[in-house]
Order: sequence, then structure tokens, then C-alpha cells
Amino acid sequence: MSDGNYFDGQADKVFQARNVYGDVHFHAPEQPAAPALQVQAPPKHYRNNEPQLDLLTEIHDEALDRVAIAIVRGAPGSGRTTLCETWLHQHQDRFDRCYEVRVGHRAGADVLAELLSKLGYGPDEMQASLEGRAAMWQSQTAGFKVALVVDDALSAAEVKALLPTHPGSYVLVVGSGFDALHTRHSAREVVLEPLGDEAARGILTELVGEEKLAAEPEQLKELLRICAGSAAELNVAGMILARQGGTVRRLLARIRAKGALASAVFDVAYELLSEQEQAVYRFFGAHPGSGDVRLETVAEVLSLDEFDAEDALQKLVSAKLIEVIRGRYRMSELARLHAATLAGELSEVVVGYYAEQGLRIAERALPTGWPAKIWPGFAPASEGDAWEWLFAEQTNLLAAAEVALQAGVHEDVIRLARALWPVYKDGAYPVELAAVSQDAVQAAQAAAMPLAEGLVRTQLGFAQMQRRDWAAAREQYAAVAELATTPEEHASALEARGLAFFEPGLIARQQGRAEEAVSLYSQAEVCFRESLALAEEIGADRRLALIRMHLAKVVSPEEAAVLLAQAEQGLKNEPGNLVKVRLWQGRKLIEAGAYEEGAAALAELDSAAEKAKLQRERIAALRSRAEAALARGYRDQALAHAKDALNIARLHGFTAEATDLLIWIEQL
Repeated sequence: MSDGNYFDGQADKVFQARNVYGDVHFHAPEQPAAPALQVQAPPKHYRNNEPQLDLLTEIHDEALDRVAIAIVRGAPGSGRTTLCETWLHQHQDRFDRCYEVRVGHRAGADVLAELLSKLGYGPDEMQASLEGRAAMWQSQTAGFKVALVVDDALSAAEVKALLPTHPGSYVLVVGSGFDALHTRHSAREVVLEPLGDEAARGILTELVGEEKLAAEPEQLKELLRICAGSAAELNVAGMILARQGGTVRRLLARIRAKGALASAVFDVAYELLSEQEQAVYRFFGAHPGSGDVRLETVAEVLSLDEFDAEDALQKLVSAKLIEVIRGRYRMSELARLHAATLAGELSEVVVGYYAEQGLRIAERALPTGWPAKIWPGFAPASEGDAWEWLFAEQTNLLAAAEVALQAGVHEDVIRLARALWPVYKDGAYPVELAAVSQDAVQAAQAAAMPLAEGLVRTQLGFAQMQRRDWAAAREQYAAVAELATTPEEHASALEARGLAFFEPGLIARQQGRAEEAVSLYSQAEVCFRESLALAEEIGADRRLALIRMHLAKVVSPEEAAVLLAQAEQGLKNEPGNLVKVRLWQGRKLIEAGAYEEGAAALAELDSAAEKAKLQRERIAALRSRAEAALARGYRDQALAHAKDALNIARLHGFTAEATDLLIWIEQL
């Protein structure tokens, strides 16, 4: 057997970022794509923004010895993406390759797959993981200067995974609030101001024609004042004027009838829609947050046939009131603010849809049985890719929970918190999990729902453990125990309290604080054994399997082997929990001194863990493999595993785990 680098199964191409010391080389795609040099030309009506274009040039000029990053900020509808595209069109001769990608709520691995496909890679040639694809992207673009527009990015971590490495490359990010890019990558900001009158007139001229505007000079001045330099409003106004018989005077008359406010431009656009199209427009005003939406969501909320909903959506796209992004629809913030004034009670319907549907799909993804105990008659969703839906809709679910809380719809707050549990439970979103769970605790108290309160307090405790606030977590679990009225509820509370002792005990053990670890493990074992006794009394197979898995973490390898085998049988239909069982099977083998066998078991679970989006388990498995390699005297191998774990922790936002690994690496 080798020194601990194992591969089982079949694949056409395999790269294992293990036991590889020095540079890694990825083969070029079998059918390389032609270099992407042509950049979309700006629209004919693009005007103004010369200072911002000059600043973009200055940022690149001053960073030719490294990768330059510009963050383009501006008001809704100000034309941030168009500014980036215009600059690249003017300066594409500076670069060997030019690319544009929209992030939105897509997984980072999917965004990188799009970029790699532009290099010519087919799906079967790509690494499966986010970090593997990031490494491929960086490797294959290392030889030339890349210009990359990253549109609709939501976090600095998303952008970091896309950064090229060749000096002189340039990344233009549309968005704001990316502090990590400022501090670690010297990113600079470019702020887009409202358009001046000359530029605004230029936009209308290209859309409508000089002749029509020249015929009504005074009316045109008034229209420019109302639009106030908003590219979004000017585009909508231009589309209205371009209609047959459209005049500035008539448009102004419509606007004055609405109070001569800027939003009156949208009022006029709204009046020109059909009844069905108006309903869809109002839907976006009622929609929580600023996330994009699925066609199916619009159809289901408005009780429309999907084809009718699609036709209405396309009409709004043509009127420049919404945009379509990879099959999902989004309204600009400016238009959405206007649509919200027309939404009426539709907001309650949209939030209610996300609450009901989200909980049904969450229970399909991660069956717990608790919703049926709280809401008799509840049934999980019966079809569809539950995990894909949850990750795609998580931003909308979180925004819906905030709206429900403000509206005092307590049960919907609880439903939405439970809907987000499968997404947040594994540690990548501790802040979000804490916030939505705290709100749900308040909602459950207000609604006098003790069982629901116990569940969402358990979630809150998990969030506090993820943030390593052990005392706060134990306080939550003590409150959960007081709320418990049935053996099952008591068993659940004891299990959670045991984890609040186990997690800091594991960290103490890894950091060499043996006495503290033993004490914490002993307290955890007491809780787990009490929970196991209750689970045996209840006879609930799933609960028995879960508590056996947790108890195995704190007992001898011999007893753990039996418990984990039982847990594996009980959780055989739950891929995520099977990954966790097998993680501990490997760890316990290593604890027993079977280093090679344990490392092999841990190596085999990586693909399943990634498929289940269990990044924390991937990090833990690599950390254990590093410790096993070090115990056998293979320092370089241990360092390679630890660095792989560190890369995953950094890319997926596991800050505490990344800090632990950095300390461990420094001590090697």
C-alpha cells in the first residue's frame, strides 16, 4: 500500500491534490477554444462617465505588476456593467483574453465551470470541486493577461475564487461591500454618478430619434429633470416614446397625472401593460429582498399557467422593466421600489409561498419529522431536486423571514428558519443561521409554540457553536431542555447539549490540551448516553442512529466501531449523514493506530462530502489525514493535506477552521 494517497473507482481523468509537492500542471483542454478577445461594444446611446473611464484606466496603469481589481459602485440603474464593458471595449488591446461572468446566487463551482468552458474544457475534463476548478482556472490563465468582468457578485469569497494570476490582469467587480478585496488585494472603487443632461439626452436620442425630441425642447427639459440622470428611467422613458404616436408632451401629461415624481415614469410604463403583465409587475414589488426569481414561482404565486407567466415576463423584459439572467428574472432596485407601491397584500402571499414551499422542500432534503408534530397535516414535497432549490432560493428565504418578522406573521418566521436549516447547519453561514434562528425564537415565544421554540433554539445553539461561543450554546440547550415535554424532545436537547461539550473538547485535543479535552469529552459522554437511553425507550430508529454516531465520537475506538456500524445501517438512506459516519469511522481507525486504513477511508469520502456540500467534513477529513501522515513521519504529506484543508476553509468561509489550520501548519 502507498503512503496514504488512495483512489478508488473509475474516471477518465483524475487529479489528486495530495502528495504533490511543487507546481501542479493541468493538461490543456482537448479542444481549446479560440482566445476570447472581442468585447461587446457599448450601446449606441451610451454617454458620459469619462471621469470613471479614466479612473479605471488609472487603476490598471498603476498595477501592471500584479492583478488589478476595481469595484464599480453606483445607484440602481446607473449602468455599472455597461461602464465596465465600455472600458474593456476601448482597451481590449491591453489583454490576451477578455471574459465576463455573472455570479448571482450560483454556486462558485458552476461559475468556474462557465469560465473553464470558455477555455474549451468539456464537463468531463473539469475537476469537480470549487478549489479544483479554481486551480485549473488559475493554471490555464497563468500565461496571459486576463480581463474579467464579475457581475452581480455577492461576496468577496466568490470573487477571490475567480481571480487570475498573471501580472497585468484586471478584474472589474460590479457591486459594493467587498472589504476583503480592499484589504488583501488592494482593490479600488469607482463610483458612478447620475448622468448629466447632455448624456441623458444622448440616450433618448438613440432610442427615439433626434427629430422627435427636437420638436419638443421645453418638454424634453422637464422629462430630463424628472428622470434625474437615472439610466434605468431614461431607458424606460425611451421605450415608451418609441411607441407609435408617442410624444414627450403626452408622456409628461401621464407623468403629471401621477404627481410628477420620478417614479411616475414607471407609472406610465405600468399603465401600458396588460392586466396579466401588471400582475407580474406587482409580484416583483411584493417579492422580498432583491433576489432573482424562478418562472415557476411567479406562476404558482399568481395562479397562472407557466406559458402565460413566461409571456408576461418576456413582455416586461422587452419593456426594460426586468431582466432575465440564466433562466431567472430580476427587477432593478429602482423599478422594484416603484412596484412595491402597487403590491398591496400580495407581499403576504409571496412570503407565505416561500414559507410553505420552503419548509416542504427542506423536509424532503433533510427529513426530521418535526414539522408534522408542529403543524398536523404537514407533508414534505414529493418531487424535484430539493437541495438545488434550497441553495438557489436561500437569499429569497432569508429575505422572506425578515419580512414575515416585521409583519408579525410568527409561524411563517418559524417555517422559514426551519427551511434554511439544511443550508446553514453545516457551518458556512453562522451569522445568517444565528440571525434567522434568533428571530424565530422570538416568533415562537410570541405565538406560544414551545415545541417550535425548542427547535429554533437548538438551531441558535448550533450557530453559537459554529462561532465557538460554547457558553451561549449551552445556555440555549438548557432552555431547550426546560421546554421539552416528551422523551423525544428531551433526547434531542441532551444530544445538542452533548455536542456543546464535544466540539470544544475536540479543539482542545487538537491543540494539545489533553486534560481539558478529557473533561469535556466526559461531560459530552454523559449527555449522549442519557440521550441514547431515551432514544432506546422511544424506539425511534433515526434518533438511535444519530445519537450512536455522536456517542462514538467520545468513546474508545472499539466501542465506536460497533456504534458507527449501527449508525451506518440506520442512516443508509441519508447521504449527508453517511458522510459524517464514515468520517468518524476513519478518525477512529487513526485514533486506534491504524493510520493507513483510516487515511484510506477518509480519502474515499471526499467526493461524497463535496456532493453533499459538506465542506466542514472535507476539512476535518483532510486535517485527520494530515495528523495521520505526521504520526507516521511523512511531514511533507501532512503539510500537503493541511494546505488542501486550508484552501477549502478559505474558499468556503470557514474562518475558525482556517485559523486552526494556519496555527497547525506553522507548528509543523
